[in-house]
Amino acid sequence: MDVVAAIEHPSEEREGLPNAVVAYATLFGATEYVAGLVASSLGEATRGRVEAHDLAYLEVSTLANHDLIVIGACTWNVGQLPPDLESKLDALGALDLRGKYLAVFGTGDQIGYPDTFVDAIGMVAERMRNTGARLVGRWPADGYSFAASRAAVGGIELLGLAIDEDNEPDLTAGRVAGWAAQIAHEAGLRTRVSI
Repeated sequence: MDVVAAIEHPSEEREGLPNAVVAYATLFGATEYVAGLVASSLGEATRGRVEAHDLAYLEVSTLANHDLIVIGACTWNVGQLPPDLESKLDALGALDLRGKYLAVFGTGDQIGYPDTFVDAIGMVAERMRNTGARLVGRWPADGYSFAASRAAVGGIELLGLAIDEDNEPDLTAGRVAGWAAQIAHEAGLRTRVSI
């Protein structure tokens, strides 16, 4: 299923605007929900239409048509990727994304799985390292309570946005809005608000 979060603006305002896309892999719906929030927030920040697509139904090569590619995934069980992402990870890693920007977000449970919290962020970022895309969207690790994560860098930041819908659903909207504005800015997309 594709989620479309469109903030409609007159076409003359949209001409020449860089574009963004959100692709996600979900198991139980939390990542799909967050992908919709990310798409909506990016659409608002860039004054454009941003679509969110389920990787299960997406031709991976189409991602290269966008200036900013956002990948979202859950980490399930003990540090595993959802099957829809795992089956397409090699294809994602083989893309030529030189001159493009990549941002990654993940959903996880920091209380139930503190040793593998949002490992998917690190796994996706690692696999896509050789695509030529510039990784944007690092996020502070403070405010989370976990023991280990493949997404953690130096214990002070994460390679992307971490969302814990199981334990902190009240923080999701604010984190997503802040991160969407941040990645739009880092990717050089025209934004509505200054950062």
